[in-house]
Parts: sequence; C-alpha cells; structure tokens
Amino acid sequence: MVPASRRTYIMYSILGAAIALFLILAYVQPGRLSLQFYPKLPLGLFKGKEKAPWLVATMSTASSQRRRNIIRSTWQHTFRNSGHFDTVFVIALAKDHDLWEPLIRQENATWGDLVLLHHIEENRDVANTIKPIEFYKHLVHKHEAEGGEPWKWVSKIDDDSYLDATTFYNEFLLPRLDCNDTIIARYLSWAEMTKEDVDFPCPGGQFYTMSWDIVETLARLHTENPIQGLMEDGMLGKLLYEGNHPWELVRLNDSRAFDINEQTFHGQGMPPEKQDLGPVEEMTMAINPHKMKKDESYLRVAALFGEHGFKNSNASG
Repeated sequence: MVPASRRTYIMYSILGAAIALFLILAYVQPGRLSLQFYPKLPLGLFKGKEKAPWLVATMSTASSQRRRNIIRSTWQHTFRNSGHFDTVFVIALAKDHDLWEPLIRQENATWGDLVLLHHIEENRDVANTIKPIEFYKHLVHKHEAEGGEPWKWVSKIDDDSYLDATTFYNEFLLPRLDCNDTIIARYLSWAEMTKEDVDFPCPGGQFYTMSWDIVETLARLHTENPIQGLMEDGMLGKLLYEGNHPWELVRLNDSRAFDINEQTFHGQGMPPEKQDLGPVEEMTMAINPHKMKKDESYLRVAALFGEHGFKNSNASG
C-alpha cells in the first residue's frame, strides 16, 4: 500500500506534467504564432514599455523573408541608433500557412519583429485593401488590452519603399509631436481616382504617417463601416470623409516621395517617374523612394543614403 504522502506527491507530479504538456501543445499549435517583438518590446506592444515616439509598420508577405532581411540591413540598420522609431513587419496567413509557419516562427525567434494577423489570408486583394486597417484594429485592441502609452505616430510603409527615417523624423515629426488629427502623406484626390463629383483628400498608400488618434479613429470607423474592395488609399479617405472626422493632411511632395523607374535607374542619382519636377538635384531631397520591386534596385537606392540622408547632393541621373 502506497503511503498517503507518496500518493499526494504522485498526484501533483501527474498534474504538473499535464499542465506542462498543455502549455507545450498550446505553443506549438499550427497557426498560432507566439508573437515576440524587437528586444526593446519583448513581452507586448504597450504594457510597461519605454517606446520610441514612432512606430513604422512594414507590410510584408510570409514568403518575403529576403526582402525583410534587406530592409533590416538597410534603412532600419542605418537609422536605428537614432532611437526615434520602433519597427514591425505585418504579415497575414500564407495560403500554405502550415508550410511557411516553421520558417516564420524561426524568423520571429531571431528578430522578434513580426505581427501575424491570424484572421485574414494573404493575397494581392487583401494586401491592397483591408490588410493595413486590420493591423490598426489589432494595434488598438492590443493597446486597450495592455494599457500603457501608445506611440505618438504610426507609419505604414510598403516593402518596396525605402525610408530616410532620420530626415523624416526631424523635418516632419519632431515639430508635430503633440499634434492630433494629422496624416503626413502624398496627396491623392478622390475625385481624380474615381471620376466622381464629390472630392476629398486621400493619403498615398506607399508611405503615410498618422497621429495615434487617427489610428484609433480609423479602427473605429471601419468597425462601424467595414468597407470592402476599395484600394487602401481611397478607403482611408472615404472612412474619414463619411465619418465626418476633420483631419489635416501634411503633404509629402513629389521631390520627397516618388516612384523609381527601374528601367532607367542604375544607381546614379535619383530619377523620378515623373519628368516635370525640374533638375535631378531636387531629387536629393528624397525621403521615400518607392517601387523598387527588384532586390538589386532596392540595394542601389539604399546605397545612395547614409545616416545623415542622401549622400551626394550633386548626383545626376
């Protein structure tokens, strides 16, 4: 006969083993990525963290690990020591999620900078329409759950965009750290995009930056009015317009944010897609070159920048 003390020990041992097994299974359950963030944010997005004033969220796909590593090694590395920004990459469920999940898990264990949106599956339509705003909803939900101070500014950027983060922060964010109801972006016109009679401003989707209250407002407005099928830029403008929410658009003009023509760009200077912007020297004001689809093009653009911005003010294309 087993003594009572021995039986109690065995019972608690079995219970402890069962709890441990449950936790292990919960962790490795397919499709449930345990989100860890950059070492400055090891436990959660908001709770008890000393954050930079600015979060830059790059939209990415599960399979784009090479591009994420290029971004980590270029502008994120070049400007990281400024302390002005935190970074995450936002991915949705890959079509073959079980195939990609081990690689994503390993990547996140290494870098801790992935946000996985479990509830949407990655495809071109999702990426161009609702994916960013679903991230804002996630961000607001995390803030409500964890408390703490939010970032003052949140940027969304495409993974084919380069960002001179220090110049942008010094010129556009530092003077506006206490501003509300503000978006900094390229200007797009709803009327020009849709040929409708009504017109209102829309932020260009390649790179835009919002004060935190706008993030909360957009999350709420899309929850109330879940627009589907509209391109991201137009949807954001439409939500704010139909929600009667006043806001200020601080424009990034075409000398600061523009599209690269990969057919003509070979790394000498910074020729824009539009040809009516004057001398190429004006392109040395670039903050956000965009549309580098080829990795080599992205690296050539990155090579034109150093920690103080564009390297050669006399570059010609």
